[in-house]
Amino acid sequence: MSNISDSVRQEIRRLLSQGYRVGVEYADARRFRSGSWTSAPIAQGGESAVLASVTAVLDENEGKYVQILGVDTKTRTRVLELMIQRPDGAVTQVSKSKSAGGGSVAAASNGNGGGGSNGGGGSDVAQIVKQLLAQGFRIGTEFADARRYRATSWTSGPSYQGARDNEAISLLTNLVAEHENDYVRLIGIDTTARRRVTELVIHKPGEPVTLSTGGSSATSFNSSFGTATAAGSVKTSLSAEIVASVRRLLENSYQISTEHADLRRFRSSSWHTCKPVSATRIQDAISELEACLNDHEGEYVRLIGVDKKAKRRVHEEIIQRP
Repeated sequence: MSNISDSVRQEIRRLLSQGYRVGVEYADARRFRSGSWTSAPIAQGGESAVLASVTAVLDENEGKYVQILGVDTKTRTRVLELMIQRPDGAVTQVSKSKSAGGGSVAAASNGNGGGGSNGGGGSDVAQIVKQLLAQGFRIGTEFADARRYRATSWTSGPSYQGARDNEAISLLTNLVAEHENDYVRLIGIDTTARRRVTELVIHKPGEPVTLSTGGSSATSFNSSFGTATAAGSVKTSLSAEIVASVRRLLENSYQISTEHADLRRFRSSSWHTCKPVSATRIQDAISELEACLNDHEGEYVRLIGVDKKAKRRVHEEIIQRP
């Protein structure tokens, strides 16, 4: 018999307290790869009844993938998808009668209800990011204004595939700064199964959010960029956040390039690639970036970081808007 861990119990308790319905889905390896899940019947009511149903599903589907769902019955949308069992023995946030190995993904509510005075969970968000990356998941983002949020019509934002949580946090920070009057949510994506494993609203209009990246350092989500002091000795009109991103990419030997798009192409996500930044010194790289921005004044420009060995992008950041 499966014993549900305290973390999953707390998640179920939080979903129920916010008026969401708890659901469960399962799939064997073949159906999991195609994203074809089967819903399991779950008793609705008190916490004990839901927990008993979830335990029964785990027992009946040992050796399969199992995920719990949080469902907003009013908008008929999912506010949470959390994998709690895998067939290979890696169990997420669930412990069997014997201690099970494997990593864990910390889940949280989508932010429509309570649960955290800062809206996005502060250091909880940073911890979720860290755990998602540790398991090889991709970090995605979405944003929506108040009208589209009510209609659950989200616009996709930049994503991050890599292993450095500070880079992912930087991406989230910049996105929220650009959309301070919108809702912003974090997406955890299993690229192998092409499934979302986490959805979490990390920002609401007008609400500051602080993410802790470990130790005493913290990244504050707000609309104001850093000062010239934060950029060190670099002479530039670019924000401290952009300088920090460039410095970090150079320090990790990533290739820096840029893309640009006018308003029409931006809406269709059709970007033009610019000449890669050839400089290896921070001041020279910044100068090349500034030249690119001047050449494409009145357009969207985004900074790209590329891991040439792995042939993948590790950073995307819009650094100019019309």
